[in-house]
Parts: sequence; C-alpha cells; structure tokens
Amino acid sequence: MTSVVPGDIVLVDLGTIPSGREQAGIRPGIFLYGEGGVSLIIPLSSNTARLRFNATLRILPDATNKLTKPSVALVFQLRALDSRRLLKCIGTLGAKDRRALNSLMRTVTLIK
Repeated sequence: MTSVVPGDIVLVDLGTIPSGREQAGIRPGIFLYGEGGVSLIIPLSSNTARLRFNATLRILPDATNKLTKPSVALVFQLRALDSRRLLKCIGTLGAKDRRALNSLMRTVTLIK
C-alpha cells in the first residue's frame, strides 16, 4: 500500500473472527500512527447506534473522506495492527473532524 498519514481513512482487514464485541471484517478505519510495521487504527462502523458509547465520533460522508455512509469512529476500540492489514487509502478526515477527533483522543488517552 502507498504511504498514509495520520487522519487518512483506510480500508483495513480486521480479520474474520471477532472476539466478543470487537469489530471484524474489511472496513474503513482512521490511521493514527505507524512504526515498525505496526499501525494504530480507529475502526469505523456504519451502525449509528454505536454513538451511545462515550468514546465515539460521528463522521458524515464528504468529498474529502470519501465515505459512502454516515459512520461512527469507535475510538474506544483503538487497536494496533500489522501494517499489511491496511489495504488502501480511501480519503482523509476534514479539518473539523480532525479537531473533534483530537479533542476526543485527548479525553480518552489522558492519564490523570
């Protein structure tokens, strides 16, 4: 796959056998960071009922992110994956969604 930068929307293979409530299958995700052949990804879901969880963000389709459906960034399911699971870059988050995601990430990852 070509290089990706933080905030890119990528098609990612999360595998076929989820454990418990994990996301699985081939789906879009938000690329956060990559090093040593490992990437940090936030999976996306088209199930807007997932917005009931605190660590989520609604992302509406637009010309920049190139999503086809309203999606929910499942920040609480942030996960590390082998970078070979990244299949292709779809688009990138717009400025407003980046700001909202950065704010939510600070809330979720802050250790007090």
